[in-house]
Amino acid sequence: MLAALGSQNACALEGGVSPYPADAVGTNIAEMPPIPGLFALEQFNYSFSNGLYGNNGEKLPIPFHTSAFSATTRLLASYPFTVLGANVYSQLVLPFVSLHTNVLGQKDTQNGLSSITLSPVILTWKLAQNLTFTSGFDIAFETGSYSPTKASVAVGYTSLQPVVSLRYNAPNGIDVGLANRLLINRENGDTNYRSGTASVSEFEAGWNIGKWKLGLVGAYLNQFTDDRQNGSVIAGNRAKTLALGPSIVYDGGAFNINLNYQQGLYAANTSKSNAIWLNIAIPLWAKPPGPAAGN
Repeated sequence: MLAALGSQNACALEGGVSPYPADAVGTNIAEMPPIPGLFALEQFNYSFSNGLYGNNGEKLPIPFHTSAFSATTRLLASYPFTVLGANVYSQLVLPFVSLHTNVLGQKDTQNGLSSITLSPVILTWKLAQNLTFTSGFDIAFETGSYSPTKASVAVGYTSLQPVVSLRYNAPNGIDVGLANRLLINRENGDTNYRSGTASVSEFEAGWNIGKWKLGLVGAYLNQFTDDRQNGSVIAGNRAKTLALGPSIVYDGGAFNINLNYQQGLYAANTSKSNAIWLNIAIPLWAKPPGPAAGN
């Protein structure tokens, strides 16, 4: 939703846009509140791109520039029960995007709601001290401000996205996490175009120093099936992107702030985007933890 749109002949995934922004998770991999309540993660993003890239990662001679600002609210409900030993959560994601494009000298601006995403059930297991495993299923709905004839802040189709993630986070020590997501995309009914299936791997590594954490975050998107239009395969046109950059986190107890920058290092059949993220996690309501056993 934050990528740029250009000539469809130069882009895999419809219009070169992934239905999931591949750098969005930041340092929030497998990080869930351990107590019941309602929590919010406010995400502010500015991304920009100055080029389209071909099948071998070469920059194409197409005058192209885009920038986008987004403000996303993630609402997370944490439930007071467990299933199969796992804590249970649900999530609703509401992204608002302002997209500015300049392609072949044609300028345009689009503002509006992008695809609303629902995670009906997320399960989190504590495998060992400091080690957490999370499994969930996201549905990015065919919602938002979409047009089949111009750059839009939504993609115009539904995407089904199973997610698994693993995190080892030691106080005053190492913190490493990996999240893997599949993008199983439905057909766009307005264009009869079906974007191929892709995977997104998001990763973070850092070191906790008191309330601070310094480290790196990044993401790799790899499309591994071909796009189709009107039932015909569009061969040799699969998207790949890689981004990496520095991150800093402050844990204020009741709130958490993360600032990170992810530099686009590689792109094929899409644009190479650079992104700045500011993530602020706060509790809206939380049940106080009960007394320790024996107290």
